Amino acid sequence: MAASPQSSVFTLLDIGRSLQRMISTHYSKPYWIKTEIAKLNAYTKSGHCYPDLVEKQNGEVLAQMRATIWNTTFKTISKQFEDVTKQRISEGMTVLLLAKVNYHPNYGFSLNIIDIDPSFTLGEMAKEKSESLKRLKAEGIYNANRSLLFPKLPRRIAVISVETSKGYQDFKNIIEKFSHFNINVELFSALLQGDKAINSISEALEHIANQSHRFDVVTIIRGGGGDVGLSCYDSFILASKVARFPLPIISGIGHSTNQTLLEMVSYANKITPTDVAYFFISKFQNAVEELKAYRTRFKKGIESKIITERNSLQNHHLKFKTQVESLLQNQTYLLQVQQQRIQSRIPTFVQKQMDFLQNSGQRLSWMIKQHFQKQNNFIKQTQTHIKRETSSNLRQHEQNLAHLHSTVNLLSPKRLLQRGYTLNLVNDKIIKSSKDLKTGDRLKTVFFDGYAESEVLKTKTDE
Repeated sequence: MAASPQSSVFTLLDIGRSLQRMISTHYSKPYWIKTEIAKLNAYTKSGHCYPDLVEKQNGEVLAQMRATIWNTTFKTISKQFEDVTKQRISEGMTVLLLAKVNYHPNYGFSLNIIDIDPSFTLGEMAKEKSESLKRLKAEGIYNANRSLLFPKLPRRIAVISVETSKGYQDFKNIIEKFSHFNINVELFSALLQGDKAINSISEALEHIANQSHRFDVVTIIRGGGGDVGLSCYDSFILASKVARFPLPIISGIGHSTNQTLLEMVSYANKITPTDVAYFFISKFQNAVEELKAYRTRFKKGIESKIITERNSLQNHHLKFKTQVESLLQNQTYLLQVQQQRIQSRIPTFVQKQMDFLQNSGQRLSWMIKQHFQKQNNFIKQTQTHIKRETSSNLRQHEQNLAHLHSTVNLLSPKRLLQRGYTLNLVNDKIIKSSKDLKTGDRLKTVFFDGYAESEVLKTKTDE
């Protein structure tokens, strides 16, 4: 639509300056604004900060604006914020900030942040921590890691730390000082503070969990740096991973007040890496002391047992000696009585045995005569039987031989030839079938009194 001659025409600068005047008139004073820092956008070189602010509900962005914090102001409020919250201003934080509403025709709309209320953020952090703590207890995992069985001698230790940190070096130095305990330490490097620490520590825990059979315990240690940047240890995600971890976890992240969720759910919490190292060493020292105590108790027990058994053995010896002497006396008396009885009965016994032997000799002589008589009769009967059987067998064999002789004579080839049979041969080979002959063969026919030769003119086989 074309503009009419009467229509007013404004430049972009006119509109911008009009908005600038209106906003400066109606928003002349600063306002306290609750918001979340989506991105901090802090520049080290200039010292200025240009946060992106956002308001969300159920994950949906309802509003977003740009803001500015100038160099001097940013330094002041950052220091105040860290002193109160022990945390640096970082992305993802919900804050209560004091800001003036600005509009510039060239730079657009923005909020100029004058101050940030650290107590509000501290309250929000405490509220979030409290809700996370309730959730850990509601899910029944708050005491899960503490319920694990701690190894008697934690020799294989997985350490989550930074290799260059002083705390880790202190930990290693103490462990190496007690090298005779043969403790093996393996480092899993991770960021231990700041926004990225949650994912970094979680990844290290996952690496250890994938090879948990190689370790007895896990420790998360952080030395130096004060209490700033520890909000990651109040993360529900990280705390739940620690609570559910299959190995006991000992924390030593270097501060003594306001325990974090991670420290609460760990198997045990120590203030410093040095404390953690001595905690592990104490397990070995306790085991050594326990062994010494067992050795002392065992030695005393053995000595007491030896004395008791020696006294018991002496008592048994005395009782046994008394019983043996008494038994010997009784047996001696019984032997004397038995000896007298035997001596008085020997003459009668000997006479009885002599009579028995005499009667036995007479009976044996009679039985021998009877036996020889029976054997003599048996031999005579056997001789008669053998003679009779021998004669019968000879007659039977003679008859069989005569029959065989007669049979052999009847089957003699000569007798067969005399009865009119002939024997035919070709080349001195007996012919048994007409199939063995062919035309032209010289056939030799044998008779009982000679032979004749002929030539085969024709052969025919009967079917």
